[in-house]
Amino acid sequence: MNAITGSVRSIVAQLERTSSFLDRIQRVGILSPERAHEFGVVGPFARASRVAYDLRRVQPYGAYQNVAFEPPTASEGDGYARLRVLAEEIAISLSIVEQLERDLRPGPVRVEWTPTAGEALAWCEAPAGATVQLLRLNDEGRCTLLRFTPPSFRNWQSFRWVTEDFAFQDFPIILATCGLSVAENDR
Repeated sequence: MNAITGSVRSIVAQLERTSSFLDRIQRVGILSPERAHEFGVVGPFARASRVAYDLRRVQPYGAYQNVAFEPPTASEGDGYARLRVLAEEIAISLSIVEQLERDLRPGPVRVEWTPTAGEALAWCEAPAGATVQLLRLNDEGRCTLLRFTPPSFRNWQSFRWVTEDFAFQDFPIILATCGLSVAENDR
């Protein structure tokens, strides 16, 4: 795990020494903390704008209540801040895996579940941010409804403000640093 963290930090350090790269992401595609709050932006996109919202901390689920970590944040809200937050997210994810690995006990893992009629609402912190799912099962235990609200669905709404007042050639760079997915919003 340390090798992966070291590789990520090395790549980021190389990018930070590349002026042509930094020119494209520093002070470009800025999302203010106020806009991030207003539009309910989630994940690294939000955390790069000083919004420390992370479901693993706000509403811990599973083993997250036993894991020590703080979501990384930055204050600039630009593409460079998003890069730094993403790099820290990788290091934190690896640290979480290591913490959970220490608590694993040897032996088989069994999960038994018998589906019953009803609805369930679930959430988790995905790599791109908070996601919510709604599942409905009929009396036979068959799925009759499954709805997802992916992180991009929430984050796209602020994209107008991120691209405002920037040159057209910056558009793909800004889009890439925001981590938005068109496919997640295809209904």
